[in-house]
Amino acid sequence: MTKVEKTVLPGGVRLVSESQPHAYSVTLGMWLEVGSRDEGPLQSGVSHFIEHMAFKGTAGRSALDIAREIDRLGGLANAFTSKENTCFHARALANHLPELCDLLTDLALRPALDPQEMEREREVILQEICSVEDTPDELVHVLFGQNFWPDHPLGRPVLGSEETVTALDRQAIQDYMRATYLPQATVISAVGNLEHQRLVDLLGETLMALPQRPSALARKPPVSRPGLHVIGRELEQVHLTLGTPAPSATSDERFVAALLNLILGGNMSSRLFQEVRERRGLAYAVYSYLSSYSDSGLLGVYLGVSPARAAEALRVVRQEMERLAAEPVGEHELADARESLKGSILLAAENPESRMSRLARNEYNFGRDVPLDEAVAQVEAVTAADLEGLAGRMLDTARLGVTVLGPVDEDSFRAEVGW
Repeated sequence: MTKVEKTVLPGGVRLVSESQPHAYSVTLGMWLEVGSRDEGPLQSGVSHFIEHMAFKGTAGRSALDIAREIDRLGGLANAFTSKENTCFHARALANHLPELCDLLTDLALRPALDPQEMEREREVILQEICSVEDTPDELVHVLFGQNFWPDHPLGRPVLGSEETVTALDRQAIQDYMRATYLPQATVISAVGNLEHQRLVDLLGETLMALPQRPSALARKPPVSRPGLHVIGRELEQVHLTLGTPAPSATSDERFVAALLNLILGGNMSSRLFQEVRERRGLAYAVYSYLSSYSDSGLLGVYLGVSPARAAEALRVVRQEMERLAAEPVGEHELADARESLKGSILLAAENPESRMSRLARNEYNFGRDVPLDEAVAQVEAVTAADLEGLAGRMLDTARLGVTVLGPVDEDSFRAEVGW
């Protein structure tokens, strides 16, 4: 029998755990509510840089010490940076929980930021940025964000730019961590064979000692800029990304949006996959996706097509979006989407890393655990009328942003698509 418990330490750090007595392992995550959207224009990429530097040595461990300890535990340790979070996470056998707690807090809170290691890792990150530039199906999403949410940090890439990453120095990183790595922004989430009080005992002293400072972060939702943007480049294909504002991760309509995404292009039976790929053979890759943030969201579509058929493909996608906004979704199609969404929620719950992430995200978004049966019930409650109402607002093509990357003449393309 699993059990979710929560403790808030003096200072504001939240510890949330789910006990699974049948498990052999424990999965632990240290989450900071800070990501690329919290960076100023000249800081772009600093959150990601910090994540990289954590594994390059701490005040008490060298990079080799860290690697050896992870290997000795027979587990896995990693980190990631998103638009809104930085997470350091690890998994090992349950008896190694004390070592995991010590390791993760050391990585997240005490990176050495050795100048030589910083220069080596800077080059690695610059290569990572270059690899995106060389990968057009990734680059088009970066360009879309910059066009759709201009002058807003959500529109900037998590990696930063060559200019900003090159300019970051040790002092800038330390100043950023002091301003953002705060107790009230920290969530510890743990899943597996553990006792909650044991987790509190292991981490409490370290986390209660974190300095208390008011948060300097002031997030504001983005204002979207619809329209068509064409970037000419000599490529074999034309890469297109379309997007429209969507409900946030905390919205009452979040499951309505998730079902709309599935129906539009979220799986192989979706309307876009069937119409664009199966019936017309316009693209090998076509899909829609939902990006949800604490105060905003995006429903996007990507496809890669031959230059000769790019305009036709864009017209077809717009037609499918307009049809979904204008015509009620049939009960059979809605029932299939419900089953697909419920399946993805419940199947993810069998993965300990996913459960650990779910605990943290629910804490950030709702301040509590959202049981699986509650989430499933909310999916079941979505009606065709709910879909029709949201689709009518979301899929209005006047709100649509489009970025086109490839060998395209802008004037002739605009004429072909009537934009």
